[in-house]
Amino acid sequence: MSNCYTHACFVLQITAAESGLLREAIALAQYIEDQPDAEAIIQHWLGLSEAFRTIFPPTGEEVILGFLAIFPDCDFPTFGTDFAFEEQNDGMIRVFATADQFEPDAVAALLHRTITQSLPVAVTWSYDSDRHQPDAFGGGGFMIDGAGIHWIETSKVHDTVHFAPKLVIATRDPEEGLLFWNSRTGFGALDTADVFTENQALSTDLPIADDQPEWLALPA
Repeated sequence: MSNCYTHACFVLQITAAESGLLREAIALAQYIEDQPDAEAIIQHWLGLSEAFRTIFPPTGEEVILGFLAIFPDCDFPTFGTDFAFEEQNDGMIRVFATADQFEPDAVAALLHRTITQSLPVAVTWSYDSDRHQPDAFGGGGFMIDGAGIHWIETSKVHDTVHFAPKLVIATRDPEEGLLFWNSRTGFGALDTADVFTENQALSTDLPIADDQPEWLALPA
């Protein structure tokens, strides 16, 4: 028997508008934990700002389903995190967050929805056990920018697929040089290319082109 913990501590500098949305989300999650009835939830939802209801639109019959979708388990809508807000002299809001049972997926989804101007946002966490167990210690993090959420996890050290060689299909054009295959538009720039593992390449037929396509390995 052992106890496992996921710790986090991070600071955000965000706008007052972003802070308002973040506060509403935290308060709504706490409100739902008390298991109010359906009518009370509707009335609470209608009292939230229009901006909040826009970024968490209903996805079904219940008005809060769009909000609950950000949690890995919608029956337990928790961020596992304490947030403290402090207004700065320049009007920005400093958010200090701490956690002993951090919920990285839910917090990442929360920040991705509520913070759109004060980017990028970076968060790290660690996990440990009060007993020595193999692979019970590690951590990770995520960064949010205009392209979305980017994950960094120590669990990937055991992910052979993640570190396996990656391949692309290339052909040479007399005028444009190397072109790379993607299933949507055909041959084009490298940043649009479909990427394959070695096993996927074995079961994939090369497309037809004037210059015989071939497999090329992406640099690490």
